Amino acid sequence: MLREYKVKFRNNRPVNADPVVGVSYENLIKCSQKGRNRFINWLVVFGYNEKDAIINANNMVRDYISPHIGLSL
Repeated sequence: MLREYKVKFRNNRPVNADPVVGVSYENLIKCSQKGRNRFINWLVVFGYNEKDAIINANNMVRDYISPHIGLSL
């Protein structure tokens, strides 16, 4: 079953995913900045399981988010 996962990142790489219930669609991503470097702290994505959610988050960051906000991958 497809569900929502909160994927946590370390150095802009997904490290784990936890299923979430009752997502606020105003809070789907959290980013931070240290000096000139930007980081993704977590991102909410859809997936069939934890592994699928991590793959989807990685693809979303690499293909869509990174080019627009200047992440160092």
